[in-house]
Amino acid sequence: MLEELAKLLLNFTSDLGYVGIYLYMSIVGSFIPLPSQIVLIPAGYLASKGDMSFLPVWIAATLGSTTGATINYFLANKLLRTIMKNKKKLISKIEKFFEKHAKISLFLAPLTIGAGQYISIPAGIGKTPLKIFWPITFIGNMLFNFLMILIGYAFDPEVANQKAIYVTIGLLAFVVISATIYILREIKSQ
Repeated sequence: MLEELAKLLLNFTSDLGYVGIYLYMSIVGSFIPLPSQIVLIPAGYLASKGDMSFLPVWIAATLGSTTGATINYFLANKLLRTIMKNKKKLISKIEKFFEKHAKISLFLAPLTIGAGQYISIPAGIGKTPLKIFWPITFIGNMLFNFLMILIGYAFDPEVANQKAIYVTIGLLAFVVISATIYILREIKSQ
């Protein structure tokens, strides 16, 4: 039964192709609760076998999830703020929170399974500037998608032992360096 499910997911992902992965991840990145793992892990496995290419999968997934987050942001910024116009105290709290914590919230949320797609809603209500929202959301989604694709990539025993370890070490180094730079910049700006 598990083998049949795995084949079904591999065929589904293969049939989607890169454009389909972008569209699926756009839906995942919006408020519609679909798990990204259904596509990203099989895509990683297919990339390890040479049936897909790692980089285009990663780019399509990241652009898609960022597109979905942007949809959430604008819906919240325009529609929810209008609906919530009588809740000025709540809107004010959200705005104050995102004035102080937008960068770290937007960066960490995509790395948290289940929360990443929803952080853009309060960010939109809080009117987080797009020059902050887009790059940080993109980087957070990029890291999460990379990890999910890498998990699928590592299911191929031949590839896992050779490449996945080096890529994982490189990613961890990138996260540590990025977090350190971010923290140092935040300390300097205060």
